Amino acid sequence: MSRHLRDFEAASGLTLFVLERGRVWPTTEADALYSESRFLQDGIARLQTRIGNLREGTGSKLSVMSVGFMVPQYVACATSRLMDRMPKLHVSLDIATASRQLEGIRAGHVDLGIMAGRIAAEDMDIWQIGKGRLVALVPKHLPLARRERATLPDIAELQTVDTVTKGPIGRILDEAMRARSLTNDGTIMCHSLMAVPHMADALGRVAIVDEFTARAHPYRSLRVVPLAEPITFPIFAASLSPSGSRVASDHLIEIMQDLLERPKAD
Repeated sequence: MSRHLRDFEAASGLTLFVLERGRVWPTTEADALYSESRFLQDGIARLQTRIGNLREGTGSKLSVMSVGFMVPQYVACATSRLMDRMPKLHVSLDIATASRQLEGIRAGHVDLGIMAGRIAAEDMDIWQIGKGRLVALVPKHLPLARRERATLPDIAELQTVDTVTKGPIGRILDEAMRARSLTNDGTIMCHSLMAVPHMADALGRVAIVDEFTARAHPYRSLRVVPLAEPITFPIFAASLSPSGSRVASDHLIEIMQDLLERPKAD
């Protein structure tokens, strides 16, 4: 104790205690410092409580928008892990196109967006958190279902269920078909990507979708066949900087990256 007192006096440059008649007495300077510092413990306790609240998400909210095909497995799983880290966080989730997500982020209604394909948003922070690929959903009664790989020319000769080009997957597929001077069937066109597997199953037609949609709809009548020439696309997270929920956003981005980096079976 004496050593600590001497070190404190040396650091402060003050004489804080004197020895009189075998007893240690505080000086006027020591009394003044005590008056200033006696509330430090309360302040430190409040600071520790605040740090704990931030870590657990107490009073914090995270608004997330995502393209639909990322929700069933990845966004849902990532949110579960996020809640393990921040159990008192409030999370809201909506499904929206990239353009609607960008509008929501700019308006301050959305903290974090999950998108696919090309994004033009120079005013935002953009992170590529992974990538996906296109696959074919082939009815098992077709000879193509017995192949290890399918080519776009093979698929172009068959009746298909297609998705509109305003969505990321439809646009990516349309560009790939045009690059090979191929055209889609076009007789059955879905405006929602989530409807494509249902229609392919009901009509017995081939469909090209992203691998996430394919895994979320495990129809027994359809077989997932990889494409001979891989067609991949980036997956992004986007937000404005700074974000009021940056800690939660950073955690969710980290978790999504971890999930998307895992090897995927064909």
